[in-house]
Amino acid sequence: RREMRPFGVRVSIIEPGGFRTAMTDPATLVKGFERLWEGLPAETRAAYGRRYLETYAKSSVLLYRLSSPRLSPVTGAAQHALLARSPRGRYAAGWDARFLFLPLSYCPAWLSDAV
Repeated sequence: RREMRPFGVRVSIIEPGGFRTAMTDPATLVKGFERLWEGLPAETRAAYGRRYLETYAKSSVLLYRLSSPRLSPVTGAAQHALLARSPRGRYAAGWDARFLFLPLSYCPAWLSDAV
């Protein structure tokens, strides 16, 4: 944001939480991850273990279920950032972004890593 200010460009950052989109669809994510997994050297796959892949697949399904199907918080934030006379510098879109990710961003790295 700061580096664009001398040029008269105002930047607003939209930080969305979890939303159900094609990008977060577990079937697509897992298929892509498996394709990458198969391309890894055998030694790397052995170091991580097949369980790593299975855990990733389960967590992507859980995150998708917890995600909101309503995209209006994100589109509303984008609309406000584009059309407001005085747009905010940051927009947290979604309950998880507002109550989990945003407060977590102010915590020390060791705490946010643990969470």
